[in-house]
Amino acid sequence: MYKAYLDNNIIVGIEDGDYSVEQFLNKNDYSYYFSQVHLEELLEAESNPKVSQEGRLNLIAKICGRNHILTGDDNKPEFFDKEPIEMYRIVAPLRQFLNPAVAVNQGNLLAKKVRQLFGFEAKQFNNESPEKVLSIIDAKMKEKLNLNIVSYLKETKAYNNSTIYHTLLQLINMANYWGDKDTSHSNVARLYDAEHAYFAQLCDVFVTNDKKLRMKIRAIYSFLDVKTKVIPVDDFLCD
Repeated sequence: MYKAYLDNNIIVGIEDGDYSVEQFLNKNDYSYYFSQVHLEELLEAESNPKVSQEGRLNLIAKICGRNHILTGDDNKPEFFDKEPIEMYRIVAPLRQFLNPAVAVNQGNLLAKKVRQLFGFEAKQFNNESPEKVLSIIDAKMKEKLNLNIVSYLKETKAYNNSTIYHTLLQLINMANYWGDKDTSHSNVARLYDAEHAYFAQLCDVFVTNDKKLRMKIRAIYSFLDVKTKVIPVDDFLCD
């Protein structure tokens, strides 16, 4: 049985009627997994009248059952047997302490300076294969800043938790590889993206309709030797 991790935009697409639950459940050789990030994004949308908290939890439960991925005692992602509503009741009271919106939006000026210093032209850089991206960034950081951050991460495996995903995704975005416009929303979304990629590493496929995110996560997975495939939903459903 293969394991699949659906990005939150796929869950929203099912709610919007772009896909049906049956299209996913009919892939009998796959089981689906959710993480606390799905629940954190749901909590962020609690003021949106178009989003039903109960409806979303029921949808996640219908697709994933009790297949949950959570950071374990050794600070690495592990599989757990937990219902979405059970984890929601744990995550919800912690929202005020975990809310990423209060911890971002401080790095936009730095990102602009780094992009100018690196001198990457977005359209040209976007043509590079994901497998080469972090090596290129590493070489540019050595040339311009005399820093060996990327090499250090690679050689020492300095972080064995989600921190390395946040660090690498931020570096990739600063270098403007399939970059997002820096806004309060994109900065928060980037935190969620890194967490989704971190948990999805335990699965065979990470399904997302965000092309920019696919390219960035492919670069990170290649760098970390993670074998998880990152694919769009149409490719997944037609496979």
